[in-house]
Amino acid sequence: MDFVGFYNWGGGSGGTEIITGVANENLPSAEQNIGTNPYMFFSGDFTNLSRELIHISLYGFQQGGVASMHHHDLRPYESLKVVNVPLQKVQVFVETGAVVGFHGMGSLRLANDNEEYALALMKSTINETLHQSPDFDTDTYNSTNIAAIATTTVWTPAANSTIGVYKITIASAAANTVEMQFTDNLGANIAKIGMIRFASEGSFVYDFDTALMRNPNGNDGLLQAVTTTANAIQVDTIGHDILFSQ
Repeated sequence: MDFVGFYNWGGGSGGTEIITGVANENLPSAEQNIGTNPYMFFSGDFTNLSRELIHISLYGFQQGGVASMHHHDLRPYESLKVVNVPLQKVQVFVETGAVVGFHGMGSLRLANDNEEYALALMKSTINETLHQSPDFDTDTYNSTNIAAIATTTVWTPAANSTIGVYKITIASAAANTVEMQFTDNLGANIAKIGMIRFASEGSFVYDFDTALMRNPNGNDGLLQAVTTTANAIQVDTIGHDILFSQ
């Protein structure tokens, strides 16, 4: 068999693309042609780089033409490993409005005759690999002082990234009630993290896993503190602005 070349999803050097779910979930949100020759064999991986459940369809060359070979649900951070399959195209289905990172890479080899073709088919496999959410670097530090009855944004992520929180420390100079919440980029779609009631001066720390607690609103969503008195507080946060390629 002859080595033809490497494959990257989307044609880029990294093989990672951001895919947004289309209005009709029965239609693919993304599609890539892999090969046009039934003697061309693909080996590689397709990986869901998000916490969303997505769906993938593989189409390959079978006797009599192109036919659907396999449909698979890709769980968060799951990879589908494909070995020696005469792959024609791949379709990715994403929930309407959801935005996910998707990675595909592999190699292409060409069978020169029917014997090589038959031997390659004998070694064809499709397997799944489920990875744990990765541990991210804690390289984003924010500190905000508040002395008002207000809703205050304490963390605005870098453009096109999602807040991942590792630790929140709240220090209050006097009695106060402080509620932490995630929102979207407009301050709507509130997701409550928790409420702390301080009877007097004190501090409280939220600790999360090293995989980080993410804003469920995804890219560009905010982290806010809601205070009920004008007594001074300080909110310190540690975490990471998570890109879809991570």
